[in-house]
Amino acid sequence: MKSMRSGSYYRWYILLLAMGTYGSIAGSARLCMPVLFPEISAELGLSMVAIGTIWGMDPLAGVFLGLPGGLLADRFGVKRMLTIVCILAGIFAALRGFSVDFLSMAAFMFLFGLMAAVTPSIVPKVTAVWFADKRLGLANGMLNVAWSIGAVLATLSSATLLSPLLGSWRNVLFFFGAPPVLLGLLWWFTGREPEGQDTETAPITREAFRSTLARVMRIKDVWLIGALLLTYWGANLGFGGYLPLYLRNIGWEPELADGAMTAFSGIGILGVIPMVLISDRIGSRKIVITFAVLVLALSLGLVPLVNPTGVWIVLIAGGVLRSGVAALANTMIFEIKGVSGTYGGTAIGLTATLGMLGATISPPIGNSLTHFNDDLPIFFWAILSVVALPLLLMVKETHYRTEETISRPMG
Repeated sequence: MKSMRSGSYYRWYILLLAMGTYGSIAGSARLCMPVLFPEISAELGLSMVAIGTIWGMDPLAGVFLGLPGGLLADRFGVKRMLTIVCILAGIFAALRGFSVDFLSMAAFMFLFGLMAAVTPSIVPKVTAVWFADKRLGLANGMLNVAWSIGAVLATLSSATLLSPLLGSWRNVLFFFGAPPVLLGLLWWFTGREPEGQDTETAPITREAFRSTLARVMRIKDVWLIGALLLTYWGANLGFGGYLPLYLRNIGWEPELADGAMTAFSGIGILGVIPMVLISDRIGSRKIVITFAVLVLALSLGLVPLVNPTGVWIVLIAGGVLRSGVAALANTMIFEIKGVSGTYGGTAIGLTATLGMLGATISPPIGNSLTHFNDDLPIFFWAILSVVALPLLLMVKETHYRTEETISRPMG
């Protein structure tokens, strides 16, 4: 074990653990819910607004824990934090299967959300402390590939395969609670923090929480990226939770509706790595992010206006680019002068908190528009996804070749 931990390939094992964590918690355990909502709502008697509120409980938890989670990761390291997060995420994911009404489901979703929402605040720090070089963008891209794989597995199989096979939606939630617990044990017994020969940035800061937070909160570009993620995450989570229900309501067969959600969530596997490599080649994260956000907004807006074949086309077009935005945004945050791996957890935690705030507010607002027309929520999320894009123009361009990216922060 000691030789494995000190080998030159060990950081790729750590990345694999991080990918499994991201894919199982933020991917499959979270995104099994939208395709299960029709079955859950029928048994528990939930309205459309109630479903939107329950779906918003997950990111609401992130508003409270996203920033503290990043601070704790900077202070105590990713091994300890991810051990705790994974085990609790598995337990809370399974607890959702014991829900008997709206209140219990909302409460268990909030508990699961505490762990699921803090995961994006901690996991990307793994890439910053183990890959503080030209592979930083690629490593962040691999995290989002793992998320897409988890999303595909959950959306494709939860309602049409696992629920009939296991007997009910409750057993599906129990099933998806197991992998995070296993990963938590792997983090504890096989993980470690990087040492001097592994990284050029300090993986753990000994500064007081207040000092660390004050340092990060003074960086304007972190706030600007956070504002972009507020609207972008809000649009994505709102649309993703509503899409299977919307398609079924307009006459799609359940298998096709779930398949469309799978395509939208999983096709990003094909786009993440090329987007990262293109941004490296042209030396601009901002150009690629801008293009992707515009395509996504256009794709969402066209869903109610095209025929079923057109729906597949626009969902694939938007889905292939959507995951790359998060990967590039995280990479930009680590490349901002004064952040790097040392304060990356806090910076990611701040932007994730803003993103989760948008994701909390967006689903119930969008779903409430169904009182007027079933298409209005989708138009709302299309506009929301792009409304903060002008703020990205104010962010200083980053790239791994810059000296600030690879140097150890002072102080």
